[in-house]
Amino acid sequence: MIRLKKLPSPTKKRELIMQALYQKEISGCSNTEVFKQFKQNHKSIDLQEFEDILKAIKKDNSKIDEEISKFSKVELSEITEIELSILRLAIFELKENVLDKAIVINEGVRLAKKFGQDSSHKFVNAVLDKIVV
Repeated sequence: MIRLKKLPSPTKKRELIMQALYQKEISGCSNTEVFKQFKQNHKSIDLQEFEDILKAIKKDNSKIDEEISKFSKVELSEITEIELSILRLAIFELKENVLDKAIVINEGVRLAKKFGQDSSHKFVNAVLDKIVV
């Protein structure tokens, strides 16, 4: 019997992408290495869109980081890896215009509250608010 892989919910997909970006940031692994690990750990989930988004973020990483530097009062090197990962994903989503800007900001704040430090969500919200203005 053939088992079809299920598509992750948008929330789950966003969390997986943020976790992959974080893993790349702290380990220095390539997209390929990270994708292999996620494929092994999430065998029942279709990760094609996950892989496509990781590649697109890697391609635009320098432009995304320029946006972060432009709108953050904190130096890029001083931003925690988790906040940086959340911001990169959110800025990518903003630039792709897939979702309403308010939804992207809310999702970034939600990720920061769930995975970041106590005040991470305030920082993420402040940076993303400046970008969408």
